[in-house]
Amino acid sequence: MIRQYGTLLTAVRRPEYTGANRCLPCTAVNLLIAAGVAAAAAVVSLPLGVAVATASLAAIYLRGYLVPGTPELTKRYLPERVLAWFGKAEAPATPGETAFDTVGFLDRYGVVVDVGDDVALAPAFERGLDDAAVGLDTDAAMRAAAADLLAVAPDRVSFASGGGSWRVLVDGSILGRWESRAAFVADLAAHRTLSTWTDEWASVPGAARGRTLSAVRACLDSCPTCGGTIRLGTETVSSCCREYEVVAATCADCDARLFETDAGAVAAVE
Repeated sequence: MIRQYGTLLTAVRRPEYTGANRCLPCTAVNLLIAAGVAAAAAVVSLPLGVAVATASLAAIYLRGYLVPGTPELTKRYLPERVLAWFGKAEAPATPGETAFDTVGFLDRYGVVVDVGDDVALAPAFERGLDDAAVGLDTDAAMRAAAADLLAVAPDRVSFASGGGSWRVLVDGSILGRWESRAAFVADLAAHRTLSTWTDEWASVPGAARGRTLSAVRACLDSCPTCGGTIRLGTETVSSCCREYEVVAATCADCDARLFETDAGAVAAVE
Protein backbone atom coordinates (compact mmCIF):
# COMPACT_ATOMS: atom_id res chain seq x y z
CA MET A 1 0.00 0.00 0.00
CA ILE A 2 2.82 2.39 0.94
CA ARG A 3 4.63 1.54 -2.29
CA GLN A 4 1.47 2.22 -4.32
CA TYR A 5 1.01 5.56 -2.52
CA GLY A 6 4.60 6.51 -3.32
CA THR A 7 4.13 5.54 -6.96
CA LEU A 8 0.99 7.68 -7.16
CA LEU A 9 2.80 10.69 -5.68
CA THR A 10 5.65 10.24 -8.14
CA ALA A 11 3.20 10.15 -11.05
CA VAL A 12 1.39 13.28 -9.85
CA ARG A 13 4.45 15.32 -8.84
CA ARG A 14 5.93 17.76 -11.38
CA PRO A 15 9.55 18.42 -10.29
CA GLU A 16 10.08 20.83 -13.17
CA TYR A 17 7.57 23.18 -11.51
CA THR A 18 8.23 22.49 -7.81
CA GLY A 19 11.07 22.65 -5.34
CA ALA A 20 13.92 24.87 -6.57
CA ASN A 21 12.06 25.26 -9.88
CA ARG A 22 8.88 26.61 -8.30
CA CYS A 23 7.72 29.93 -9.74
CA LEU A 24 6.54 32.21 -6.94
CA PRO A 25 4.32 34.46 -9.09
CA CYS A 26 2.56 31.44 -10.58
CA THR A 27 2.16 29.92 -7.12
CA ALA A 28 0.68 33.18 -5.80
CA VAL A 29 -1.82 33.36 -8.68
CA ASN A 30 -2.89 29.76 -8.07
CA LEU A 31 -3.27 30.28 -4.32
CA LEU A 32 -5.56 33.24 -4.96
CA ILE A 33 -7.63 31.17 -7.38
CA ALA A 34 -7.73 28.28 -4.91
CA ALA A 35 -8.88 30.61 -2.12
CA GLY A 36 -11.68 31.97 -4.29
CA VAL A 37 -12.87 28.52 -5.36
CA ALA A 38 -12.72 27.18 -1.79
CA ALA A 39 -14.64 30.19 -0.48
CA ALA A 40 -17.35 29.67 -3.10
CA ALA A 41 -17.58 25.98 -2.20
CA ALA A 42 -17.78 26.82 1.51
CA VAL A 43 -20.91 28.90 0.86
CA VAL A 44 -22.61 25.71 -0.33
CA SER A 45 -21.07 23.47 2.33
CA LEU A 46 -18.29 24.12 4.85
CA PRO A 47 -16.90 20.55 4.61
CA LEU A 48 -16.92 20.91 0.81
CA GLY A 49 -14.97 24.18 1.11
CA VAL A 50 -12.39 22.51 3.36
CA ALA A 51 -12.08 19.59 0.95
CA VAL A 52 -11.63 21.90 -2.06
CA ALA A 53 -9.02 23.96 -0.20
CA THR A 54 -7.11 20.82 0.85
CA ALA A 55 -7.16 19.33 -2.65
CA SER A 56 -6.12 22.64 -4.21
CA LEU A 57 -3.19 23.13 -1.85
CA ALA A 58 -2.07 19.54 -2.44
CA ALA A 59 -2.19 20.06 -6.21
CA ILE A 60 -0.20 23.29 -5.99
CA TYR A 61 2.36 21.69 -3.66
CA LEU A 62 2.84 18.57 -5.79
CA ARG A 63 2.42 20.01 -9.29
CA GLY A 64 3.27 23.68 -8.97
CA TYR A 65 0.00 24.72 -10.64
CA LEU A 66 -3.68 24.28 -9.99
CA VAL A 67 -4.93 25.92 -13.19
CA PRO A 68 -3.51 24.72 -16.54
CA GLY A 69 -1.89 27.50 -18.52
CA THR A 70 -0.85 29.49 -15.45
CA PRO A 71 2.41 30.72 -17.05
CA GLU A 72 0.44 32.30 -19.87
CA LEU A 73 -1.82 34.02 -17.33
CA THR A 74 1.10 35.51 -15.42
CA LYS A 75 2.87 36.60 -18.61
CA ARG A 76 -0.26 38.33 -19.84
CA TYR A 77 -1.69 39.88 -16.71
CA LEU A 78 1.08 40.42 -14.14
CA PRO A 79 2.94 43.71 -14.71
CA GLU A 80 6.73 44.01 -14.36
CA ARG A 81 6.48 45.72 -10.99
CA VAL A 82 4.57 42.73 -9.59
CA LEU A 83 7.06 40.26 -11.05
CA ALA A 84 9.84 42.31 -9.45
CA TRP A 85 8.38 41.57 -6.01
CA PHE A 86 9.18 37.92 -6.65
CA GLY A 87 12.57 38.53 -8.25
CA LYS A 88 11.27 37.87 -11.76
CA ALA A 89 12.08 41.28 -13.19
CA GLU A 90 15.47 42.86 -13.31
CA ALA A 91 15.92 45.16 -10.35
CA PRO A 92 17.99 48.32 -10.70
CA ALA A 93 21.53 48.12 -9.40
CA THR A 94 22.35 49.91 -6.17
CA PRO A 95 24.96 52.70 -6.15
CA GLY A 96 27.42 50.40 -4.36
CA GLU A 97 27.13 47.79 -7.09
CA THR A 98 27.75 50.25 -9.91
CA ALA A 99 30.82 51.88 -8.32
CA PHE A 100 33.18 49.19 -9.67
CA ASP A 101 34.28 49.74 -13.29
CA THR A 102 34.30 46.22 -14.74
CA VAL A 103 35.44 47.24 -18.22
CA GLY A 104 38.14 49.49 -16.78
CA PHE A 105 39.41 46.66 -14.57
CA LEU A 106 39.64 44.17 -17.43
CA ASP A 107 41.32 46.74 -19.68
CA ARG A 108 43.73 48.01 -17.02
CA TYR A 109 45.15 44.56 -16.33
CA GLY A 110 45.24 43.41 -19.94
CA VAL A 111 42.56 40.75 -19.56
CA VAL A 112 40.88 41.92 -22.76
CA VAL A 113 42.30 43.42 -25.96
CA ASP A 114 40.71 45.39 -28.77
CA VAL A 115 39.93 43.44 -31.92
CA GLY A 116 38.63 45.89 -34.48
CA ASP A 117 35.30 47.19 -33.17
CA ASP A 118 35.08 44.41 -30.59
CA VAL A 119 37.05 43.09 -27.62
CA ALA A 120 38.45 39.62 -26.94
CA LEU A 121 40.33 37.89 -24.17
CA ALA A 122 44.07 38.43 -24.28
CA PRO A 123 45.67 35.23 -25.65
CA ALA A 124 47.78 34.69 -22.51
CA PHE A 125 44.75 35.09 -20.25
CA GLU A 126 42.65 32.77 -22.41
CA ARG A 127 45.36 30.09 -22.25
CA GLY A 128 45.43 30.40 -18.47
CA LEU A 129 41.65 30.10 -18.29
CA ASP A 130 41.66 27.02 -20.54
CA ASP A 131 44.35 25.39 -18.37
CA ALA A 132 42.36 26.14 -15.21
CA ALA A 133 39.19 24.68 -16.76
CA VAL A 134 40.96 21.37 -17.45
CA GLY A 135 41.35 20.83 -13.72
CA LEU A 136 37.62 21.30 -13.12
CA ASP A 137 36.41 18.15 -14.85
CA THR A 138 34.84 16.53 -11.78
CA ASP A 139 32.22 17.62 -9.25
CA ALA A 140 34.79 17.23 -6.46
CA ALA A 141 37.18 19.64 -8.17
CA MET A 142 34.33 22.06 -8.89
CA ARG A 143 33.19 21.85 -5.28
CA ALA A 144 36.66 22.74 -4.01
CA ALA A 145 36.97 25.62 -6.48
CA ALA A 146 33.47 26.88 -5.60
CA ALA A 147 34.35 26.75 -1.90
CA ASP A 148 37.39 28.91 -2.60
CA LEU A 149 35.31 31.41 -4.59
CA LEU A 150 32.57 31.55 -1.94
CA ALA A 151 34.93 31.32 1.08
CA VAL A 152 33.10 28.35 2.63
CA ALA A 153 34.02 24.75 3.47
CA PRO A 154 33.78 22.36 0.46
CA ASP A 155 31.42 19.99 2.30
CA ARG A 156 28.85 22.79 2.52
CA VAL A 157 28.70 23.13 -1.28
CA SER A 158 26.45 21.09 -3.57
CA PHE A 159 25.08 21.39 -7.09
CA ALA A 160 21.71 20.88 -8.78
CA SER A 161 20.65 21.06 -12.41
CA GLY A 162 17.36 21.17 -14.26
CA GLY A 163 14.90 23.70 -15.50
CA GLY A 164 17.49 25.23 -17.81
CA SER A 165 19.95 26.26 -15.10
CA TRP A 166 22.89 25.08 -13.01
CA ARG A 167 22.43 25.91 -9.33
CA VAL A 168 25.02 26.17 -6.58
CA LEU A 169 23.80 25.50 -3.05
CA VAL A 170 25.44 26.17 0.30
CA ASP A 171 24.00 24.18 3.20
CA GLY A 172 21.12 23.19 0.93
CA SER A 173 20.08 26.75 0.06
CA ILE A 174 20.47 28.11 -3.47
CA LEU A 175 23.24 30.72 -3.53
CA GLY A 176 23.46 31.29 -7.28
CA ARG A 177 22.29 30.17 -10.72
CA TRP A 178 24.25 29.81 -13.94
CA GLU A 179 23.10 29.15 -17.49
CA SER A 180 24.79 25.73 -17.49
CA ARG A 181 27.50 23.64 -15.86
CA ALA A 182 29.90 24.87 -18.56
CA ALA A 183 29.11 28.49 -17.63
CA PHE A 184 29.90 27.75 -13.99
CA VAL A 185 33.16 26.02 -14.94
CA ALA A 186 34.08 29.09 -17.00
CA ASP A 187 33.52 31.38 -13.99
CA LEU A 188 35.54 29.14 -11.68
CA ALA A 189 38.38 28.99 -14.21
CA ALA A 190 38.26 32.76 -14.70
CA HIS A 191 38.36 33.27 -10.92
CA ARG A 192 41.45 31.07 -10.61
CA THR A 193 43.15 32.85 -13.49
CA LEU A 194 42.34 36.33 -12.21
CA SER A 195 43.62 35.35 -8.74
CA THR A 196 47.10 34.82 -10.17
CA TRP A 197 46.82 37.54 -12.84
CA THR A 198 46.45 40.50 -10.46
CA ASP A 199 46.46 41.00 -6.68
CA GLU A 200 43.60 43.49 -7.03
CA TRP A 201 41.16 40.68 -7.78
CA ALA A 202 41.16 39.67 -4.10
CA SER A 203 39.75 43.08 -3.13
CA VAL A 204 36.99 43.24 -5.77
CA PRO A 205 33.54 43.28 -4.04
CA GLY A 206 31.28 40.23 -4.36
CA ALA A 207 28.63 41.72 -6.67
CA ALA A 208 31.31 43.25 -8.88
CA ARG A 209 33.09 39.89 -9.05
CA GLY A 210 29.97 38.30 -10.50
CA ARG A 211 29.67 40.97 -13.20
CA THR A 212 33.38 40.70 -14.01
CA LEU A 213 33.28 36.92 -14.35
CA SER A 214 30.20 37.23 -16.58
CA ALA A 215 32.04 39.76 -18.77
CA VAL A 216 34.99 37.39 -19.13
CA ARG A 217 32.63 34.53 -20.00
CA ALA A 218 30.95 36.66 -22.67
CA CYS A 219 34.33 36.99 -24.41
CA LEU A 220 35.02 33.24 -24.66
CA ASP A 221 35.62 31.80 -28.12
CA SER A 222 35.54 28.14 -27.09
CA CYS A 223 33.61 26.04 -24.58
CA PRO A 224 35.57 25.44 -21.36
CA THR A 225 34.25 21.88 -20.99
CA CYS A 226 34.31 20.43 -24.51
CA GLY A 227 36.41 22.91 -26.51
CA GLY A 228 33.64 23.48 -29.04
CA THR A 229 33.13 26.76 -30.88
CA ILE A 230 30.81 29.26 -29.23
CA ARG A 231 28.20 30.89 -31.45
CA LEU A 232 26.58 34.21 -30.61
CA GLY A 233 23.04 35.16 -31.58
CA THR A 234 19.69 36.50 -30.47
CA GLU A 235 16.61 34.49 -29.66
CA THR A 236 13.33 34.72 -27.80
CA VAL A 237 13.24 32.84 -24.53
CA SER A 238 10.25 32.10 -22.36
CA SER A 239 10.26 31.75 -18.59
CA CYS A 240 7.25 31.04 -16.42
CA CYS A 241 6.28 34.68 -16.33
CA ARG A 242 8.08 36.48 -19.13
CA GLU A 243 8.90 36.25 -22.80
CA TYR A 244 11.80 38.37 -23.97
CA GLU A 245 14.64 38.67 -26.49
CA VAL A 246 18.14 37.73 -25.35
CA VAL A 247 21.66 37.83 -26.70
CA ALA A 248 23.02 34.34 -26.08
CA ALA A 249 26.35 32.55 -26.45
CA THR A 250 25.98 28.79 -26.97
CA CYS A 251 28.47 26.00 -27.66
CA ALA A 252 27.93 24.64 -31.17
CA ASP A 253 29.17 21.17 -30.10
CA CYS A 254 27.65 20.40 -26.68
CA ASP A 255 24.85 23.00 -26.88
CA ALA A 256 25.72 24.41 -23.45
CA ARG A 257 24.53 27.96 -22.85
CA LEU A 258 27.56 30.00 -21.80
CA PHE A 259 26.09 33.45 -21.56
CA GLU A 260 22.72 35.15 -21.80
CA THR A 261 21.63 38.73 -21.34
CA ASP A 262 18.56 40.80 -22.12
CA ALA A 263 18.83 42.12 -25.66
CA GLY A 264 17.05 45.31 -24.57
CA ALA A 265 19.82 46.07 -22.10
CA VAL A 266 22.48 45.54 -24.77
CA ALA A 267 20.64 47.85 -27.18
CA ALA A 268 20.44 50.52 -24.48
CA VAL A 269 24.22 50.36 -23.90
CA GLU A 270 24.94 50.59 -27.64
